[in-house]
Formats: sequence, structure tokens, C-alpha cells
Amino acid sequence: MQICYAMNSTLLYKNETEEKLHRNAIQTLVRETRMPEDSVCSLYESVFARLKHHAKIKEFLPIFVSREVKDILLQRVNLSLMEYQNDYL
Repeated sequence: MQICYAMNSTLLYKNETEEKLHRNAIQTLVRETRMPEDSVCSLYESVFARLKHHAKIKEFLPIFVSREVKDILLQRVNLSLMEYQNDYL
């Protein structure tokens, strides 16, 4: 399992347990989306860094971050598909 360090993990995660939880969420997203791990990881960590300061219940962060990352990746795929259709159809 490759580990992404898009951001400084010591600043992003408060302990090893939290880091492991989020690394598992990243691996799940990589499997589900079939996107490159480095892309998923950097996007996940960016979203996580933004949301963690506003979260009241930190245990739900992997769910909310994963959901937002999936939405962003889906938007990117849809935009690429639309561009392809405009260029070739």
C-alpha cells in the first residue's frame, strides 16, 4: 500500500489512529473510483484539511470527506466526458 503525503501528516492528523482511519478511507476511494492513488490522496487531504476545523463530531469526517471527494471526482469525469463529446461527436 502506497502512502500519500501530500501534506505534512503530523500537522494534518492528530495521531496515528486518526491517520490510519483516513488512509483506509483513501484506499477505499482508490478501489471504488479506480483513480490514481496520488490524485485521490491529495484531493482527500485537501478536503479533510478544510473540513476538520468545522467538524463537531470528528469520527464522521471520513464519511463526509469521502463523499465530497467522490462528488468532485464524478464532476471531473463528467466534464471530461462532455469535452470528449463536444470534440468528437
